[in-house]
Amino acid sequence: MKLNIVDRIATGIVIRAETAIVKRFVDAKATDAASAISFEPEGRAQRRIFRRMTRFGAVLPAEDGRWFLDDVVLANFRKEELARLLGVIALTGFAAAGAIALGR
Repeated sequence: MKLNIVDRIATGIVIRAETAIVKRFVDAKATDAASAISFEPEGRAQRRIFRRMTRFGAVLPAEDGRWFLDDVVLANFRKEELARLLGVIALTGFAAAGAIALGR
């Protein structure tokens, strides 16, 4: 499946935001409550991804507003995010195909 420029940009933004968040936790070895860190997302994309990660349970709260990464749940989160992105891409493709078909 070939992605259009909008899909590639959106996918890239999501992947970069998630990678930056995970890297911060992994670099700090914040993988349990005892090693939790303070974290403030940088920018809108990171805020959205961080919110999804916390809702999913890939990033969990510790004491004093600190957070830690759950590696096992992160793997499942990544699978869900991939499925979500592929769904969005498929819908975009179907909408474009429909617009082309209706335009003829």
